[in-house]
Amino acid sequence: MHAMHEIELKFQIPDSALTAVEAELKARADHHRERLQAYYMDTPDRRLAQARMALRVRKEGRKWVQTLKAGGSNTMMRVEDNQPAKAVAKGQAAKADLSLHLNTPAQAPLQQALTWDAALDPQGSKLGLTELYRTDIWRQTVRLAVGTGTPHAGVIEVALDLGEIRAGGLSVPVQELEIELIEGHPMAVIEAGRDWVDRHGLWLDTQTKAHRGDRLARRAAAPDTPQGGVSLKARPARLDTSATLDQAWRAGVESCLEQITANLSELATAPLDTSPSLYQLRVGLRRLRSLGSLLAGEDLPFPQEAMANAVDLFRKLGYWRDGDVLGWIPPMLTMLGGPDMPLPGGEAPADPVSLARSPEATHLCLDLLAALLAPPATSGPAMQLYRPVLQAQLKRWHQHALNLSKGFRNQTDEARHRVRKQCKRLRYAMDLYAPLLDKRPGRDTYLKQLKAVLSALGALQDEVSAAHRYREATAHDPRAWFGLGWLQARRGAHIEAARQELKIWRKTRSPW
Repeated sequence: MHAMHEIELKFQIPDSALTAVEAELKARADHHRERLQAYYMDTPDRRLAQARMALRVRKEGRKWVQTLKAGGSNTMMRVEDNQPAKAVAKGQAAKADLSLHLNTPAQAPLQQALTWDAALDPQGSKLGLTELYRTDIWRQTVRLAVGTGTPHAGVIEVALDLGEIRAGGLSVPVQELEIELIEGHPMAVIEAGRDWVDRHGLWLDTQTKAHRGDRLARRAAAPDTPQGGVSLKARPARLDTSATLDQAWRAGVESCLEQITANLSELATAPLDTSPSLYQLRVGLRRLRSLGSLLAGEDLPFPQEAMANAVDLFRKLGYWRDGDVLGWIPPMLTMLGGPDMPLPGGEAPADPVSLARSPEATHLCLDLLAALLAPPATSGPAMQLYRPVLQAQLKRWHQHALNLSKGFRNQTDEARHRVRKQCKRLRYAMDLYAPLLDKRPGRDTYLKQLKAVLSALGALQDEVSAAHRYREATAHDPRAWFGLGWLQARRGAHIEAARQELKIWRKTRSPW
């Protein structure tokens, strides 16, 4: 056995499609069924989980295998090191032997995550690794040829996993479809994924069994402690100073995709509180849109066609975000003596969980992954150094925001909203390509004031949106007049607060 980079995607299967999915696999002549019993280990303070890694010992038929899995370069790729292991005695907890991963690609990530001294403690017995949860899965597999006769031809393995994850006295079901590349072009995995999504309503899920198992183990260890949802915040694109424009757009897409897929997966699990992952998902989509605008004038294979899908999903999620953010208004109006009235709103789109599970959301992610598989540039404008190109564009965006903000007090609501959108676009692009501005004089002060501007503009825009809802409601509900009047009376103060923050920002030295 050996270490490798596996290329795969995982999808959740709705209950309504399970029978059809299973029947499709069983109809294949090469259908194979196997029981997989795995034991997952980590330190008590979850150092492997924090590093997005998983260490397990698994019985595969009659064989026992110890595996380390770690994150790869994008959503499709993961580092996997498999080594023959000793059997786990019946009724006993599993034990890890890190010496199995010495002199393999798994050694370095293990040393970094666990601060493991492989020379003094080759087996890792002093690290406190302990079994935290188990999985018991029946896996059904078939192999399929995809795209035969095309440049994207490949052979894939489709695996249906049915079973459960157990920790303490708790368990959660497993009902997943994994598509892994055996040979050929990675696009074969994406094309197969699109087909299964369209025919059976599957949705992409980047949460591993280890992720779900660690969460279950935490619940089992502290049953009386509320377990909140886990949202993934943005991280800057990973680039060095010599990166090209081609490398820059890919690193930007990977950063956005990581945030989008992680929060889509979290939202699709139907957490009790959807607000954190809903917010971070919209941030990821907005960062992606900002990236698309930043690169719109460049000769690059950036997936601009995916932007319409991103815009539509962002808009639909915005309905639920507004409901969360404006929820304080109805009780405030009642406290002020107004009528007891729920927050008005137009026709609601699908709920956030359904949107996260929608083919629209999954196809967006698959389109972005497909774009990253485009061959790297070897000549032309895409081979320019990215820093001067993007610095010049950010400088233009800064000047455009300044121009839009002139005469702010007397602008229309729509014009003020354009100021906010341009400032948001600027901020997200600066955050995404933070290495551009390293050691630039005034960078931190500038960003701090830009965020203050956005906070003031956001407070204004939220109440403008609320006023719009109440204004529309007056056509059929006279109670809405009270809320509309109260919101209109507050608008002047919000406009002045935003104007003052913009005034300070206009005088703040830019990092360009």
